[in-house]
Order: sequence, then C-alpha cells, then structure tokens
Amino acid sequence: MKKFWDNIKELIFVVYKTDDGGLTAIEGNVGLIARGDDEASLESDVRFQVAEFFGKDFTCTVRLRWFTDVVLTIKPSDQSPG
Repeated sequence: MKKFWDNIKELIFVVYKTDDGGLTAIEGNVGLIARGDDEASLESDVRFQVAEFFGKDFTCTVRLRWFTDVVLTIKPSDQSPG
C-alpha cells in the first residue's frame, strides 16, 4: 500500500527563536516539531524527528525557513511626507 508521504520531496520547517534563546522548528503538513539550543543542535533534531516519523530510509529535502519579526514604532512626527 502506498503511504501519503511517498510523494513528498521537500519538508519546510519554520524556525522561531524562543524566549529562552533556543530555537523551535515546526513543520506544518505532518506536524513535526524540533528544538535546539543553537542552529547545529536544531538541525540534528530536525534530522532525528524526520527519521523517527518517516523511517530511516526516507529521503527528501528539508528547508529551514527562519521566521523573524521586524518591529516598527510609528509616531505622528514620522508621517510627514518626504
């Protein structure tokens, strides 16, 4: 029987910085979550989580998409033209 992931060629994890300085990566299609203290440990946990879910023989590309916020403060004096 064919499994739903037989056609998966790429997984995309969105990476967030946590309040404690660590990293969390979430893959939204199958619901995988990986965590790490730094980029190297995050990548290691992503590999582990993918292998645990899909099996050791699963092959695909994994994209880590970094989610960051840019916060702007708008004041009335900033709204003048030019």
